Amino acid sequence: MSVLLTPTEAARPKAKTWADFRLIPRIETWAPVVSFVQTAPGKILLLAVFGLALRFFVADLTSVFGFAFLYGIITFLPEYRRLVLAVVPVLYVILFGIHTPLQMSATLSVIALGMLLYWCALYWPKSAFGRRPLIFLLSGFSLLIVAACAARPHSLPSSVLWAFVGAMASYLWFIAYAVTDKSSKPASDSTLELASFRPLWGTTNTPFPKGAAYLRRIEAKTPEQLAVTQLKGLKLLTWAILLAVFQTLWFRFFHGTLHIPLPDQALAASVHGTPVPWHMRWAAQILAYFELILSFSIFGHRFIACARMAGFNALRNTYRPLSSTTLIEFFNRFYYYFKELLVDFFFYPTFLRYFKKHRRLRTIFATCAAVVFGDAFYHITRDWYFFRDLGLWKGIASYQVEFVYMIALAAGLSISQLRKRGPKRAGFLRGRLLPASGVAAFYILVSFFETDTRTFSLPQTLHYFAGLFFIHY
Repeated sequence: MSVLLTPTEAARPKAKTWADFRLIPRIETWAPVVSFVQTAPGKILLLAVFGLALRFFVADLTSVFGFAFLYGIITFLPEYRRLVLAVVPVLYVILFGIHTPLQMSATLSVIALGMLLYWCALYWPKSAFGRRPLIFLLSGFSLLIVAACAARPHSLPSSVLWAFVGAMASYLWFIAYAVTDKSSKPASDSTLELASFRPLWGTTNTPFPKGAAYLRRIEAKTPEQLAVTQLKGLKLLTWAILLAVFQTLWFRFFHGTLHIPLPDQALAASVHGTPVPWHMRWAAQILAYFELILSFSIFGHRFIACARMAGFNALRNTYRPLSSTTLIEFFNRFYYYFKELLVDFFFYPTFLRYFKKHRRLRTIFATCAAVVFGDAFYHITRDWYFFRDLGLWKGIASYQVEFVYMIALAAGLSISQLRKRGPKRAGFLRGRLLPASGVAAFYILVSFFETDTRTFSLPQTLHYFAGLFFIHY
């Protein structure tokens, strides 16, 4: 399956033409710079520049100095890297949760539970839990949500259960990587497992990067590797700043000057009987495609840049998605670590277990398991507060529009994997531009049904979608 094989960042030849021109030079390949960064003055200068760059995203100057200090310890005393990364996030939970004791207690309990489950899977690999840790983990969390929904609203049991649900939702996929980590050595790697729970460099509910098993493979082992990795981190953070500035100008021009609405605004206007012009609705949807890529690139680059500064040479989360010529390639390049989560926890287990004698059916079934069930489960656990506010059944019903998106995406990815392709066409137009445009057109169409607000029903969304093609009912 090509989605498993396409790298996010492939090895690239040295720039020889204007097509290979780099706005930010590859300073990590310059031997004098790498050597200088390994000296004390070079490390101080690198940390200072990185702190100034981080200031662009972090408004609180105290937090910037705090991060710079922690990265300074990691840079000058790399032997304490894992200890710092393991202990500091826990201290943050205590420090920032001191005024919300229930939430702090729930979070600390979930961290302790995660480490306990990791040790159980490690020491008893042949037990029922050790053989199927992910099934136990996800089933247990599902039962926790059901129990919280069943509790009487605004009661003490309800408050306690929902506090645990919220904490568990934040750590669920980090714990999932830990309990499926079969290669770790508990005597030396427990700190790295703990460090991978909501890591210091920041993340979403999707681990950035993957768990401790992946961190062990990409960790800098020598001063030269650390210098190169940190220089790459500084470059990536600089890219994030440039993209953020471009994003500000983009929004100011298209949504400020030209007054093109956002897709949710256009849909809301249609639902309330005052639809915006047809061409503006299409413009909103097309712009949203590029804006989503921009947004994911910015926060992904920031997280991975900080991970690299900590000494982990992680792949980018978003890498040249607009150059994708197939849906599988786009899915891999756009949100790499979310794709990896779906593949590791849903696609692989299904693909290796079912329909082994039927290649096409095996691929389709595994893709649906990942993109429909896995994607749905991820978003249900991420947006647990819908169940708290709406109840169990209404919470599930609120995903009806999103389910259409998942089914359409699964169908597109399945076809993309199974279709027979001839030799790659030569030339920019037929070889790259037209296939990339087809990928963009597909994603723009299915993204009409991708929403996080859960504000509008499926009939309202279908009516809006049909109106774009002059179909009225």
